Amino acid sequence: MTGKIAIVINSGLDQREKVMSGLHVAKRIHEARKENGIEMVEVFLFTGGVRALEKDQKNADMLDAIKELRESGILIEACSNQVKSWNIEDIFSSNGINLEFARDAFSRYAVQGYTVISF
Repeated sequence: MTGKIAIVINSGLDQREKVMSGLHVAKRIHEARKENGIEMVEVFLFTGGVRALEKDQKNADMLDAIKELRESGILIEACSNQVKSWNIEDIFSSNGINLEFARDAFSRYAVQGYTVISF
């Protein structure tokens, strides 16, 4: 297996269907990874995807989907700069979401040959 896919969630809860579609696609790709030659599936939350997890948002469905993805072995990350700037680290740490600079994640995707799909 050599394929690597990164699902980048840029959309926020104002585009809930898009966010949930991205999370669902990550799950489906992961489930079929062996027969499709996929080595790694990652989800990266950026801009609207980060803000969607702020407190007092109606985001329980998103959090449930993230938990399910994480438990299935999919790496879930978010932009560390945005999370820290918006002072919402506790939400991400309590949901097992790793933080990484977007520039580093995106550079890693390029260097390691990831296919990036954005929602």
